[in-house]
Amino acid sequence: MDYQVKSWFGATVPSVVSHSAVQALMTKWVQIKAERDPVLADFWHEPDEIFAENAILFLKGEADYVYLHHGRHLRQRIGFSMQGMTLSDLRTRIRANLLEIYDRSCNEFIPAYFQSFADFMQEVVLWGRLCLPLRLARQDSRVALLVYCHPIADKSTIFKALFEFSSSSILIAAPIKDDTGTIADAWIVAQNREASRITGIVEHATGNLLLRSTALFARDDVWHFLMERLARGAALATIRSARQDLTLTVTLELIEEYLVVRATQAIEGAPVFLLD
Repeated sequence: MDYQVKSWFGATVPSVVSHSAVQALMTKWVQIKAERDPVLADFWHEPDEIFAENAILFLKGEADYVYLHHGRHLRQRIGFSMQGMTLSDLRTRIRANLLEIYDRSCNEFIPAYFQSFADFMQEVVLWGRLCLPLRLARQDSRVALLVYCHPIADKSTIFKALFEFSSSSILIAAPIKDDTGTIADAWIVAQNREASRITGIVEHATGNLLLRSTALFARDDVWHFLMERLARGAALATIRSARQDLTLTVTLELIEEYLVVRATQAIEGAPVFLLD
């Protein structure tokens, strides 16, 4: 298996999955398998709508897999439907990987779980997929493959986590310009938890939201130093607060119509690594 796909099979699957729906499906399959081979009706008789929207159902043929069902939510994510088509019709760089995983799951009749990066949709970055082999019926040994898909990482979740839980202070501010078009101040429109410690703003409804009202940017020399360099790109300064006994490395950047401020506590004596 190459770097684009990571897979687990059989008894190793429960130890790597944390998604609640995946865990429930896996547990149900294992419980049924303890008595007999799971069949399609065990999982596909009047399926829950949300489950069906995130599921793919394949019929295994001799050398290919036919899409019997391609969940609505998944179709919306990639922008097209594969229903009624075959796996070989799917334009993806990991098709060989998919075929290898599906074949092992069906031929050995064991569950599989794999993670892979998205081909078609920029919103979802990383997907997790549980593969459950099922007999078509108790008297029909042909195999259907149920694949339940869930996003592990999507951009909105990633960006939210980076903003809210970063150990660096992050502020986003809307610039206020004077009559000459120069940025004279800015409204703080968002800040993360760490930033509230240096701004003193806890509630937007009651706090002073002007950037220059914060201790970090109140001084004219600091502000002018950063504004002069902002015109040439990201502006960087080291600011020392004796009152707070804090030294910060502050970066100011104009991104589209917003000032983005990042402040990280400087570490004295931090090693410098030279790269060739």
